[in-house]
Amino acid sequence: MRTLAVLPSRFASTRFPGKPLARIAGKAMVQWVWEAASAAPGVDRVVVATDDERIWKAVHEFGGEVVITDPNLPSGTDRVAAALEALGEPFDVVVNIQGDEPAMHPDTIGAVVDLMRNRPDLPMGTAACPFADLDEVFNPNAVKVVLDARSRALYFSRAVVPFVKEGHFPLRRHIGVYGFQRSVLLRIPPLPSSGLAEAESLEQLRFLENGIPMHVLDATGDPWGIETRSDYDAFLQRRAARGNAAANRNNR
Repeated sequence: MRTLAVLPSRFASTRFPGKPLARIAGKAMVQWVWEAASAAPGVDRVVVATDDERIWKAVHEFGGEVVITDPNLPSGTDRVAAALEALGEPFDVVVNIQGDEPAMHPDTIGAVVDLMRNRPDLPMGTAACPFADLDEVFNPNAVKVVLDARSRALYFSRAVVPFVKEGHFPLRRHIGVYGFQRSVLLRIPPLPSSGLAEAESLEQLRFLENGIPMHVLDATGDPWGIETRSDYDAFLQRRAARGNAAANRNNR
């Protein structure tokens, strides 16, 4: 079985224009994600899907492969499907890795790939992790996911779900990686939306409301998605703090 990883990357983000090219330790954000995808077990080919010449140029400069997609496509997954069709090659599994996940671990991608290869009965797979920082629970840019007893997604929200009235319930943060069986991915572009996905600005809700189940795996490490410039600034501060802490430990 062959697996394609696609990184949908737009320059004209309303919340953070130019986000894929934002610099982190001397590299564009999209390069960090591309390197994680390239190192992931089971991935045979990695491409960036973009509608912008600036991203196209940056990806070529670091040695990546780019597919140009229609700027009017409504979502990242629509761009992934368009990239698959443009390549015209027989991939069995396709992984959508959001280009704003610079801390994505290759093993998380590899686990999603392994799931989709070994469980062809599962239409989709994704990943989540516990919240490491309580303040992040209340951040609307940190997407929450609620699971059923089989580890399948019941709902995604920017709000704090579930509402914990009494006791304790583990809240889980969704990570921006989706694995698809090829046939399922190609079904998605024409699917209707009730407006739920647009209300939350979460494309995965269109999948759920059209009856496509998603199995949710545990993510490796402490992934940190970036939606806004304030998320980016917080990511850089957190990265610097961890680097300083590591340096201090090594100097003891």
